Amino acid sequence: MLLHKIKYILPGLFLFIACTNKPLKIINTECGSSVSMKGTIANDSLVYTFKPCTHCRSLKDICNYIYFQGDTLCFSIQCNQNIESAIVTAYFENPTSHTTYTAERIEKVTTTVYGFSLIGSLLEKIFLDDIRNTHSFKTFKLPFVIHVTIEKQNQKVHHTFSDTLYVHFVD
Repeated sequence: MLLHKIKYILPGLFLFIACTNKPLKIINTECGSSVSMKGTIANDSLVYTFKPCTHCRSLKDICNYIYFQGDTLCFSIQCNQNIESAIVTAYFENPTSHTTYTAERIEKVTTTVYGFSLIGSLLEKIFLDDIRNTHSFKTFKLPFVIHVTIEKQNQKVHHTFSDTLYVHFVD
């Protein structure tokens, strides 16, 4: 009878150990302008449209004006295992100047990591020189890279993905 029970317990124990030791992998990444409560991208548009700022006297004023509009650049990463106990770091990079800015918010929901920074913050912290050197103050085309590192137990995964955001000023 003991042998009969061991016959069922050992395979179950083996499966449990095998499933818990699988390597941490990133399954999917996406970015957009808003994220759902489940951590998935709700709006994948990277086009941000604002009315021109009539009271702005400097580029910093324009960044503050956009900051208080509350628009965000969001990212979402799905993993192959629960990462709620993981340590996650994320930052945005301007690939031209290599200036970086840490994500203002990072959340974990089961197998998903998501986060964001406000567009106004990104404009001021990593894109100010690009804006200053542009010929048009109606549209800014700003490439970016998002770097995310997930550390869980003895595993560490680093992932980067890039895209371009567009800021338009329209009357």
